[in-house]
Parts: sequence; structure tokens; C-alpha cells
Amino acid sequence: MDQSIFPFILIFIAMIVIAFSLIFYVRRKGKNSKGVYTAKAMEFITKKYPSIDTSNIKCVEFWISGGALGKTDVALVAYNDEDMYLFSVLPQPIPGFYRIISNEESDWDMVYYPMTSIEQAGFDEQRKHFLFTINGETMKMKIRNNNTFHEDQLTEVNDFFATISQALEKNAALNV
Repeated sequence: MDQSIFPFILIFIAMIVIAFSLIFYVRRKGKNSKGVYTAKAMEFITKKYPSIDTSNIKCVEFWISGGALGKTDVALVAYNDEDMYLFSVLPQPIPGFYRIISNEESDWDMVYYPMTSIEQAGFDEQRKHFLFTINGETMKMKIRNNNTFHEDQLTEVNDFFATISQALEKNAALNV
């Protein structure tokens, strides 16, 4: 073996060790934090869409499948009892530099739905996707237990499902 290749092998192994250490650090840091994603989501919404009232908005993250070639977008869902906003975003989960920015490469940027427009909602057979129909269009969202910042968002996901369920009950009572 040539002596000149040996330093490159050591540098390559060191880079792999550093990369895996960073991945482990980011995951561990995210699992120990709570509420950072929501705070950054609110900051993103107020900065990019100042007309949206964020005083009683809750946030949760899903993946939305769509488009050609199986492209998947990260969707920030901001909702309350009356409104639901979907934003195509790119979260950047680097501890100390957490931020959420718009996904400029997405086919869509922001979509607004009043909760009264939801016609149906439910899960697929494996309970991995949440499906809901709005104005005759069915949307499929992949359920994630952890958001991109690696925070546990199971409580937020369950609250979102409860809010959708309440909206469906209210819509049925109003015959919307």
C-alpha cells in the first residue's frame, strides 16, 4: 500500500466519525427540547404572513405527498378552531441555529382552508396517513411522531385530530 494514500484514509474515517457524531448530537438535542419548533413556526408565520393572527394558533408538521416522481413536501399546519393554514416549508434543524424557511422549490406556498370546508377526514388502513377532503379534493398527509427538529409532536398531532373531529361534528350540526 502506498504511503501517500494513508493520510487520506485517516481523514475520510475522521470525517465519517464527525458526521455521525453531529447526527447523534442533533437528534439528542431535539429529543430533549420541547416547543422550539412551535416558536420557530410562529416566528416564520408572523414574519412572512403578518396578516395572520397567531394569538391562538397551534402548529404541527406533516409530510404531504404529491406531484410527479413521488415528491414529498414538508407541510407546516397552523390551525385553530376556525381556520387551517398549510405552508410548504424547509425546517433547518441545526441546534442553536434552528429556523424554518419557505420551500421555494415547491409547487405551492400557502393554502388557507376554513374549518367549515372540511367534508371528511380519516386514516388509511395502516394509520400512517391522515386523509381529509376539502371542497371535493382529497389531501393525504403522512403522520410523523417527531417533527424535523426531532421533537416529539404526538400530543400536538392528537390535538390536531381532535380539532378536525370537532370541526366535522360542528359542520354536520350546521349541515355545511
